[in-house]
Amino acid sequence: MIKHLMAAVVVLVAVAACASQKYVVSDVTRFHTLGGASGESLAGKTFAIVALNPDQEESIAFRQFGDQLNARLSNLGMRQFQGSAPSGADYVVTLDYGVLGPTPDVRTRGSNFSFGFGYNNYRRPWGYGFGWQDPFWDDYQYTETRQLFTRRVELMMYRGSTYANGPKQRVFEGRAVSMGQSGQVEPVMPFMLDAVLKDFPGPSGRTGTVTVQVPENVDQPDRAARPSARSAY
Repeated sequence: MIKHLMAAVVVLVAVAACASQKYVVSDVTRFHTLGGASGESLAGKTFAIVALNPDQEESIAFRQFGDQLNARLSNLGMRQFQGSAPSGADYVVTLDYGVLGPTPDVRTRGSNFSFGFGYNNYRRPWGYGFGWQDPFWDDYQYTETRQLFTRRVELMMYRGSTYANGPKQRVFEGRAVSMGQSGQVEPVMPFMLDAVLKDFPGPSGRTGTVTVQVPENVDQPDRAARPSARSAY
């Protein structure tokens, strides 16, 4: 009876911790020719956001994502272009996104009672862990299967003067890949945009893991999940 009560207490504590901390974890890759020896600054430059996918361009969702991207680029010191032709802006920014999956994630648990939270199971440097060994509690193992989706967001930035009459000159490209239990890109889009633009423009030619904490007032956050080791590209 006592060990059942102890198990229940541990589970309740862990569940409370899960409920209070939610994250979107993305693998982010960036290439660019900004900063560095070129000394190019985007402060005060104008930008126009366009869709690569014609279906996305006509969607109301894309307009919402464009507003989110607009706010983030404006916070970097850039200005939204007010003209009719995107190529009239200093820079044209393309936005593309998609979801793949689901992919089954199978994990085996056991060896007396144990519970893991955060990314401890994936050798992350933080999290919570609970467990004990009870000589009167027989060892057991069970298999847990859940469905994970791969969400992809791509941002490309071109010089506006080259966008309409090629060849297009690309100055920045960023990709974020996130795996989680939400099969919709809408609830994670703002956090994946934050990941792509974190410390903009960031190191060129590198892939890193970016963790963005979800505010408590967001209704449908992503659950903690292993960073993607794969890419959809």
